[in-house]
Amino acid sequence: MAVLPRLRKLGWLALGPALFMSAGAFPAHAAGKDAATQQTVSREEQRIVKALAAKDSKSLQRSVSTLGAVIGAAMKRKQAGGEVTPCEMAAHSLGFAALSASEALAQKGDARQVLKDDATAAAGDFQTDMQACDKNNSRKTGNHAGVVKALRAL
Repeated sequence: MAVLPRLRKLGWLALGPALFMSAGAFPAHAAGKDAATQQTVSREEQRIVKALAAKDSKSLQRSVSTLGAVIGAAMKRKQAGGEVTPCEMAAHSLGFAALSASEALAQKGDARQVLKDDATAAAGDFQTDMQACDKNNSRKTGNHAGVVKALRAL
């Protein structure tokens, strides 16, 4: 069956809208996933601040395990050649701060101070990463200094 030359030139138009719609769906899906990650990180930030105020290392470890799922998914995607979002970077920083703080609660002397310093540095990184996460999700940049303040109170 012969195809007219002018129809052959227009044949790609049938795929055009479908390709455009599928290409546009990926960023929207990724943005929705990033918003869910932002909510998870924000919720864990609040729990960590409360746990630090109560000096509760078990709550800190539970928050670290919750953030570990987010971090693990980001690591798999990174190894597959994907990109890590600012919210996932914030989850990593917050998880490290919480883990260091949990260990600091169990130590005394110099070891405790070193772990507190590590946690404070990670909390500063978390603040920067979370501001980028807020900006990436078109949300008002919040004040994420609660972890740093709670660590100073330890």
